[in-house]
Amino acid sequence: MSDSKENVNDGKPTELTFAIGENINGFKLVKKIDEGGFGQVFKVTNDDKTFYAMKLESNFQEGGSAIKLEINVLNQLPKDTVFPKFICGGKKIRFHYLVLELLGDNLKTLKARSVNPEVWSDGTWSRIGIQCLYAMKKMHEAGFVHRDLKPNNFAIGLNTANEIRSRRVLLFDFGLARKFIQRKSGSAISKRTEKQKFKLKTTQSRPTTGPSRQLKKKQTLSISNMKFKQNITHQVLTGPRGIPDVSQRTAEERPDEELFEFRKPRPHTDFRGTHQYASPNAHLLKELGRHDDIWSLMYMIAEFFVELPWSNNEDIPVEDLKNQASLLRIFSDEKNPGRLTSEMRRQLNEIDRMLKSLNYYEYPNYELVYQFLKDSMIKSKVDWDTPFDWELTGSSEKARSNGNRQAKQDTWKNPKNFFKVSRWEKLPMPTISPPASTKVLHALPNNVSRYKKADFEKDFEKRGKQMSKEDSADGEEVNPVVKAPTPAQKSLRNLPDATESKKG
Repeated sequence: MSDSKENVNDGKPTELTFAIGENINGFKLVKKIDEGGFGQVFKVTNDDKTFYAMKLESNFQEGGSAIKLEINVLNQLPKDTVFPKFICGGKKIRFHYLVLELLGDNLKTLKARSVNPEVWSDGTWSRIGIQCLYAMKKMHEAGFVHRDLKPNNFAIGLNTANEIRSRRVLLFDFGLARKFIQRKSGSAISKRTEKQKFKLKTTQSRPTTGPSRQLKKKQTLSISNMKFKQNITHQVLTGPRGIPDVSQRTAEERPDEELFEFRKPRPHTDFRGTHQYASPNAHLLKELGRHDDIWSLMYMIAEFFVELPWSNNEDIPVEDLKNQASLLRIFSDEKNPGRLTSEMRRQLNEIDRMLKSLNYYEYPNYELVYQFLKDSMIKSKVDWDTPFDWELTGSSEKARSNGNRQAKQDTWKNPKNFFKVSRWEKLPMPTISPPASTKVLHALPNNVSRYKKADFEKDFEKRGKQMSKEDSADGEEVNPVVKAPTPAQKSLRNLPDATESKKG
């Protein structure tokens, strides 16, 4: 029953169908939420009380399922309130599945059911923009670029008994994400070392057989009788402090620039992203960096109150329009010429120059973008408890009554230096650029500069979210069977066991 039904055409699998009430890996399908080229999304439950979202993708689609890559990203993102909680995921005979925290409406839907579905007020889009910027930078701090920022990939949370999440924007859908940093190959603290450290934590729970095992067991028991057991365990895991030999420092004690390096950009890539919000570099088939995410974010924010110049264009190449239209021009609104102050206009021009001048390695000025959005919020005379455009009157009063609990978590309300510094700003940037590509473009016209909107949409739909070793999150082949999470990861989830089923 959990393998679902499958339509067959000439012996080849074409489509998976799932029935409401069907059970998949212990989760009952309750309602279909969404469906598209990526697969299907259902509302599910495992106890008829708590509900989750389950994404299902066929193993037979061209390019394979992107779920295994998305799980890989989720396991490396911080367990933060701006990303949906990862419950479990894995592979069946015919499909991959991913279970996540159930979210509320995405930004596109929220705008459609607002008082004015065509235009968000300045007080709403500025505050939403700040939350989206915060979530994006949190992902960058983990070493990933999203590469597909759009309103459909941001959603509000659902309230719980202990937490208000319906006014918090979360970022999701990491099927196109890619890591832009990697561990140094010669780093003393390797993945193997990290695994050995984890073994120290789990020694007591493992069966002990043989002389060497028995000796370790006796040593463990003798330590467990001491009052300072926790201190000794801590020292074993983290190492002594203040030692003169820096090569003996643990990963926690060593700065990131000693452990990590930039992942080199490829000279040519396939198109990644969504046509409407993709950066100019995406249209040129360049490797996308952090500044490209910001570019997509700015297009997305502008569309909350104006129409993008290329929205209804079918004749002029889109990248030409994007190169010709500055951010100031895009954000300018003839119907509301007083929306932008002189300072905000200056900020937009500076953001535009920054995005056009940065390369893959360089650190973008998040603070500049934040100040533009913050100035718009101040000009609108709103605060964080003011109702958003889609909220009913009085809905923000609930947020006020629970403000103390929420304020401790909502860092974007008072970010301090968060947007001013970057975890990776001290990483050395390579001085040699990658060689020009000699690779023949895959399924693309010879004249890329004249590639039009219809061509992009047709080609991207045909290829889908194809992933290769080079395009994966870490640049490594991802095991289709999800590894068991660490105890720390398990403790953050709602399920007692968040591993996948290895059987079909």
